[in-house]
Amino acid sequence: MAARWLERKGYEIVWRNFLCRGGELDIIARRKDMLVFVEVKTRDNTRFGSPAEAVDAKKRRRMVLAANVFLLRYGNSPPVCRFDVIEVESGRNGAEEVSHIPDAFRPGWAER
Repeated sequence: MAARWLERKGYEIVWRNFLCRGGELDIIARRKDMLVFVEVKTRDNTRFGSPAEAVDAKKRRRMVLAANVFLLRYGNSPPVCRFDVIEVESGRNGAEEVSHIPDAFRPGWAER
């Protein structure tokens, strides 16, 4: 669902569910000259916080590791990259609401 949503917004899906030792990326997409590493988080309710809040420091480190592995394996020259989060929440009448957080974090940002 998130991949189709990104495609409708003009992103080209490069890879889904990229796995490597120590990390994973739900979606790798390209938009113009930028490579976007996307974490998709789904929640039925926000009792334990928003879906984006589940992308904690440990998860961010694992995403960065996986992105580095992907770039080493498949990149000729490192493109401009960013890390996004897509939140999928159950809305009224079972409809899903999608929220896209571009540039959700950057490697090296101090933990809050």
